[in-house]
Amino acid sequence: MPRTIFVVLICLLCAFLFSCQEPGEQAPEMSVPQLLLGQPEQQKAGRKLFFKHCRECHGTTAEGRNPRAVRFEPPAPDFLSHDYLQVAPGYLYWRIAKGKQVEPFRSRGSVMPAWEPHFTQQQIWQLVAYLRQRAGS
Repeated sequence: MPRTIFVVLICLLCAFLFSCQEPGEQAPEMSVPQLLLGQPEQQKAGRKLFFKHCRECHGTTAEGRNPRAVRFEPPAPDFLSHDYLQVAPGYLYWRIAKGKQVEPFRSRGSVMPAWEPHFTQQQIWQLVAYLRQRAGS
């Protein structure tokens, strides 16, 4: 009996330790439509989507950012930093598509919705194209 309890406790401890490990922020490998990213008309379409659906959390105060967005944890970026030019387009696509549904964002308390059910693949790529343009301006 004590040996059974010991084995159960070890199993529970292992399960707890493995559940606490945080997976990396690895976006799946995907083919990036390069022509789409650099096209002004695609960037313009992405800008329209951004200002219609994203600016309340990711815009600047002048663009209509909601005052509640400053309290988000983790904070919602405004994508104006040139650092976002270094972020892989596939990663941006993945984050827009999946939002808070994936780890490690779900366990970190992200409030980012998944846009995959609402946008086509082309629309998500248009947003990525605009975000890269935004980071470069």
